[in-house]
Amino acid sequence: MYKYYVHSNQQLTATTLLLTLKRYPSKKSFNFQPGQYAAISFDHNGRPTPARCFSIANSPTDQDILQFSIRIKGRFTKALLDLKPGDKVNVRGPFGGFVFDAIRDRNVVMIAGGIGIAPFMSMIQYAEKANLTNNMNLIYSCRDQNDVPFLQEIIESDKRMLSLSSNFVVSEGQTDKFVGYDVKNGRITPEIISAAIKSDYRDKSFFICGPPSFMNSMVKILHSKGVPANKIMTEAFSQGPHKQTGKLLSWPNNIYVLGAVGVVLASLVIMIKDLLEALPISTMSTSSNLVDSTYATNSRQAELDSLVNGLPALTATAPATDAATAATTSTGTSTTTTTTTPVVTPTPVVTPTPTPAPYVPTCTTSRSGVKTCI
Repeated sequence: MYKYYVHSNQQLTATTLLLTLKRYPSKKSFNFQPGQYAAISFDHNGRPTPARCFSIANSPTDQDILQFSIRIKGRFTKALLDLKPGDKVNVRGPFGGFVFDAIRDRNVVMIAGGIGIAPFMSMIQYAEKANLTNNMNLIYSCRDQNDVPFLQEIIESDKRMLSLSSNFVVSEGQTDKFVGYDVKNGRITPEIISAAIKSDYRDKSFFICGPPSFMNSMVKILHSKGVPANKIMTEAFSQGPHKQTGKLLSWPNNIYVLGAVGVVLASLVIMIKDLLEALPISTMSTSSNLVDSTYATNSRQAELDSLVNGLPALTATAPATDAATAATTSTGTSTTTTTTTPVVTPTPVVTPTPTPAPYVPTCTTSRSGVKTCI
């Protein structure tokens, strides 16, 4: 936001106000391009007003001054009439791509309707003060000769600048104030435009500013003459759907487009970075837990199997099934041996019970730190 104060506040015509602001010496200057606009706000009856946008009418070579040509209509613009020298005004901007480019626009056709002359005054003054040789054609349509803002300034610039050609069209009433000019009556027609530019529509940049209906009519005429859309720039004094249009691309538009693209790309990069930081952590954590759990289970099972296999094996001893009894009798010099076949009586098989060894627990500790004793 830039801080300015009211330098002068005057009415150019019965319906037009010229507000001139001056920069505070200690504040930074407001840099703009010829044709851009700014938003201004101020305090009215002790309360801050909303900001409203107006085209800048002076040359950007005047760094300490801002001028706004304003049609008096509505409460906001009427409140501007109450501003007095020294009153503070807040300025935001600059805005817009309705810009005269001295390198690109070698042949300029400016078509203005009513208060739409404001941005063209900035372009004309800039070209004059910068000693530019760009060909400039002005076609200015106004309702009547008593309501033409900057009429005298245009006439004087037209006399000083060899590269400027001014043409006037008055809807109604007398035209005696336009001394030395072949003023047309009625509205701008294809014939009037062709006469002003000698029927040469090639290699020209067309700038149109005024009410929406006026601009739509002018665009249709230019299209009928074969002017491509990328050679037509419009600027409307409206906050509705008829705002600035056009295809001329140069410094301001390129900066705005690149800035928007940069913001979008930066947002995408941040979003992707956040996703990469969030999603893999969760996935890796889950996978790691599964691996650790599986490893721990397998390790415990192996330890248990090893322990069981290391226990002493149990064996069984079967009893004898046959028995023999030998009786020996000795008489004198002879010995008689009597062999008796024993009677075998089935004996039940009895498995001896081993004496259990004293219990000594075996403890192991897995890689995961779990201690198991058996």
